[in-house]
Amino acid sequence: MKRFAFLIFSVFLILFSTTSKYGCEAEDPFEKNYYQTWGKEHLNVTEKGLCVHLSMDEESGAGYSSKENFGSGLFEIMMKIPDNKDIREVISTFYLIDIPYGEPVYGRDHFEFDIEFFGSNLSTNVFANDLGNREQRFKLWFDPAADYHKYQILWNQHHIVWFIDGEPIRIWKNATDLGVPFPNKLHLHVEASIWHGDFSGQPDWSLAPFIASYKGFAMNACVFQESNPEECYSETSYFWNGKQYWQLDASQQAQLNTHREKHMVSDYCSDDSKSGPECEVNK
Repeated sequence: MKRFAFLIFSVFLILFSTTSKYGCEAEDPFEKNYYQTWGKEHLNVTEKGLCVHLSMDEESGAGYSSKENFGSGLFEIMMKIPDNKDIREVISTFYLIDIPYGEPVYGRDHFEFDIEFFGSNLSTNVFANDLGNREQRFKLWFDPAADYHKYQILWNQHHIVWFIDGEPIRIWKNATDLGVPFPNKLHLHVEASIWHGDFSGQPDWSLAPFIASYKGFAMNACVFQESNPEECYSETSYFWNGKQYWQLDASQQAQLNTHREKHMVSDYCSDDSKSGPECEVNK
């Protein structure tokens, strides 16, 4: 299979741009890299395919998935959560997962790396070939319902990093030497959705519909090949595998420290029943 990656923006614009006012111009249309998975009319495509709005009411939510599986990449989306941002039962998401869409997820060991809004509170969770429970939650320094912001997940063979508007807020290092699972030579795909779970209770449906908006559908990733999974680790073909992306630089580390200290409101590493050896290195 011929290798290829979708490289749309320069490295500078992709990783370090911090402005929150992005238009839909000069972007890939939704249907180029993604497809609707559920929700029927609750997914609305506008601006000639450049913007997608997921709505939830008492009948249904909605979701979409990437068309391809990937072995590494810098995955990003511009997202604006519903205006009813204080309704914690409404969950708006963007995440990487290894279980094919349509197969059972709950109660099944798997890899997953989440960006999930419970109302306006951001949860990042990790499923490391297990059932998860590695949440770090944040109260953000801006209103995520007021405008679009850029949310990114960088994944190479050295670490996985969550960014918001170019600033890192969480890191998951490859610590297989400590016995911590990491998605090496495996494939993940992208999913996004708006939904509510029984565990979170029922939203006030009189405030529905709840609408999460997405744009910026360019895909900066290496399509996974079963016959040659190491191709996605190429430093020459894919910039996010370059040495400058093997670890955070001094400025990024300072940003990470600031967000952990000022904006993280919950950390599984503080719970002895959930913490693991990775907690000592993922800082």
